[in-house]
Amino acid sequence: MEWIKINIADYICTITINNPPMNILTKEFRHEFVPFMEELKKRSDVRVVILTGEGDRAFCAGADLNEEGELTPDTVRSFLEEDCRIYDVVNEMPQPVIAAVNGYAFGGGLELVLACDLRIMSERAKLCAAGVKVGLVVGPTRLVRLLGEAYAKEVILTGRTVLAEESFQRGLANKVVPHEELIEEALEWARLIASRAPIAIRKAKDTIQKTLDLNWREAMSQELDAFVACQETWDHKHAIESFFNKQIPEFKGK
Repeated sequence: MEWIKINIADYICTITINNPPMNILTKEFRHEFVPFMEELKKRSDVRVVILTGEGDRAFCAGADLNEEGELTPDTVRSFLEEDCRIYDVVNEMPQPVIAAVNGYAFGGGLELVLACDLRIMSERAKLCAAGVKVGLVVGPTRLVRLLGEAYAKEVILTGRTVLAEESFQRGLANKVVPHEELIEEALEWARLIASRAPIAIRKAKDTIQKTLDLNWREAMSQELDAFVACQETWDHKHAIESFFNKQIPEFKGK
């Protein structure tokens, strides 16, 4: 791999965007990242994914403006659909994805952060829906769903930079830590999730995401379906037995 660095250990896959210093999302990155993520979906030896950027300056500072400058009215839509696969494939992952935000997350970088399930941020993290600064629209769909219409309008229409502490206060960041502790903190969260029943984790994530598009009755039915499916697993029976035996369960994902 040239544009991403991969480390898999203890059910955790750490992916580092490898295009420093700003970790721009290029065509070459897309063609490497998306197929890798599609294959990662199928791996039972990976229960959690951590996504971060190479170096100390940026998580990801967005798309390559040189590529966008070459677009025509005939090619822009197909380019956008290809570009969106970066964010969509992250959102589609059956495994939870943790963003370890180590610096700038602007434009497409913010979109990538929003596509993740959990967000651990360095105190140096800076986020910006930079679209309006260059005459484009970036981020409204995901940001509205995560944080609501009023705040999404504020961030997107002003194009202002949001610091890590504000992200935490608004509920976008799950935790803000000193820069040098970022990866270890993300690993701590990942280890905790990886220690839980993997089938239940995947079904819980899927149910939560589908709830956004369903009415109350449909959402509750989806939740009960997930419960029923998990109730028959070996992991569930093992956890109950471990509980009564005062032991810590060791889940196998079956």
